[in-house]
Amino acid sequence: IELASPVRIVRENGRITAIECVRNELGEPDASGRRRPVPIPGSEFTLPLDSVIVAIGQKPEVSFLDGSSVSVGKNGAIEVDPTTGAAAPGIYAGGDAVRGPAIIIQGCADGRRAAEAICERFGIEFRQGPFERPALNKDEILEIKRRRARRELRHRPPILPPDERRGFELVEETFPGEEAQAEAGRCLQCSQICDKCVEVCPNRANYTYEIDPVEVEAPVFACANGKLVKTRTERFSVTQTRQIIHVDDFCNECGNCATFCVHQGKPYLEKPRLFLRREDFEKEDGNALFITGDTIHRREGDAESRLTIHDSRISYEDEAIRLELGPDLSLRQAELVADFSGERSIAAALETAIIFNGVRKSLPFLIEGEK
Repeated sequence: IELASPVRIVRENGRITAIECVRNELGEPDASGRRRPVPIPGSEFTLPLDSVIVAIGQKPEVSFLDGSSVSVGKNGAIEVDPTTGAAAPGIYAGGDAVRGPAIIIQGCADGRRAAEAICERFGIEFRQGPFERPALNKDEILEIKRRRARRELRHRPPILPPDERRGFELVEETFPGEEAQAEAGRCLQCSQICDKCVEVCPNRANYTYEIDPVEVEAPVFACANGKLVKTRTERFSVTQTRQIIHVDDFCNECGNCATFCVHQGKPYLEKPRLFLRREDFEKEDGNALFITGDTIHRREGDAESRLTIHDSRISYEDEAIRLELGPDLSLRQAELVADFSGERSIAAALETAIIFNGVRKSLPFLIEGEK
């Protein structure tokens, strides 16, 4: 909107409904020769909206947190739990105050992450809007990979010649319909099929495997009087059918996968890491897997768990609980192995089962010969 300034935010029933603006006109030149905008009396107007994003180059003011339980790093950013966004018990933070200058969608993601954590804390179901992820067949996957292998130059919109840039006309115009479709057609469909870390790894340390989507209500347990007690349930879901596993034995940590990761991740550290030798697996203190026959072992911290797939059931055991799952990952039985404090989720067991089933189905050569 040209020559207009925001005046106030309009609220109704506690919600933002509009922003009031005033139109301006250029005033007399100042000492530098610049004509500054001057409000036109009576020219106020409103724009209906439901969200306002402030983007005027501000820096977060966090001095009010001095002496509180919230920690602020040397860079002035609030330190939070990377999983929940919690800065302290009952306090959540996100956006530029945590990340520094970043993009809007990351701030939105931080808000959603905090909302999920708050709902989980109070036992409230976090409902998501319906979203159906397209299921790609093999031909569609090959077509996407074929397009990625060929470079198609960017379609550029019409540009206003420099000698005509004297007003408020758009310098870079919008695309006509056909060109807009052609430019959109250059999309690499990373949200549907990524596999970039598989394609760029020079040592072939990253592999794609397929799983069946899973969505279950999983119980959460506490320990009371030497017995397991179900305290609540949590939703556990994995919707993407294509997953990545990292074979650590083949990796020299060149960082190529991190450089090209379209999600700004580090696949060689963050994807499930499979070790082919027991001695290497035992040296790790987290995110480590080792397969022998029908059993997969997992290390997180100093704790090791194991999961075995039988003909009609799945057994899982860690330092605190022993579980029996059905082939559909439904919980059949739960036993206490050792007392523990707080709550204990079975998400680790479900994740391990999904990974193992996927590797057995898609990458059997990684476990063949192991007994």
